[in-house]
Amino acid sequence: MAKKWHQMGLILLLLILLSSCDDNTSSQLTTASFSPSKDAIILSKDQVGAINSTTPFNIHHLTKIFKQFNVSQQTSFQEGEAYPIIHIAKGAKDLMTLNPTADQKHIYSVVIEDNFIHNQLGHPLNTKFSEIYTDGGIEKCLAGKEELSGKTLCYAPKARNILYIFSGRWNGPDDKVPPESVLSTWSLDSIIWKPYR
Repeated sequence: MAKKWHQMGLILLLLILLSSCDDNTSSQLTTASFSPSKDAIILSKDQVGAINSTTPFNIHHLTKIFKQFNVSQQTSFQEGEAYPIIHIAKGAKDLMTLNPTADQKHIYSVVIEDNFIHNQLGHPLNTKFSEIYTDGGIEKCLAGKEELSGKTLCYAPKARNILYIFSGRWNGPDDKVPPESVLSTWSLDSIIWKPYR
């Protein structure tokens, strides 16, 4: 089932966050012991499995790449405008969602939704914020908007094209990033990868 937060509002939010910082932000990378299964898809800075910056947004091409998975194209809407998204699943379990560029020819972003996709940075989904960012090495974070309201998006450690989406409890306003004392208890909900262009 398509999740509403994969819509174009997410693409606009990504553009804002990914263009708002330079590459000089530093943080310490922690490594988690997490062994992928032999057929797991690997997420790295450069690619998600066989998906990289040259992969076209094309259902037939992606079906060939991920022939052992269920690949389906669906239509989403943002402010009355229809656009396609591609889901990759293993059985009934959603693994990732691919969003297109404005011209729908290339992949704009990939949303990682399951730990079947092994994060080479060492942070599986459900990892606590405090286990990822240590010794005050917090990256640029932004409060989620629209479908991501109430969540916080932060750059992955030392990766300008990977965003971590955190969720948790907080009594503060949805349009603000919680203080670090609150964020430290939040968990990694999903991951967004964007190809370098």
